[in-house]
Amino acid sequence: MRGALQAALAHTDGPVVVDMVVDPNALSLPSHTPLGTAKGFTLSLAKQVVSGNMDDVIETAEHNVRLL
Repeated sequence: MRGALQAALAHTDGPVVVDMVVDPNALSLPSHTPLGTAKGFTLSLAKQVVSGNMDDVIETAEHNVRLL
């Protein structure tokens, strides 16, 4: 796989398609999370709790913890 990816990145004569199997639910973690992003995520979860969607909040938390 590493060799195929290196060859694809080295290709300069047009677009390249790399077919890979990945986890569609993988948690993407940036190197730095801005305060506004963390605040928005927290506000979103709080709104879900207040509106009675606690099951969704728990599912989100369980899924994210498994991916860490």
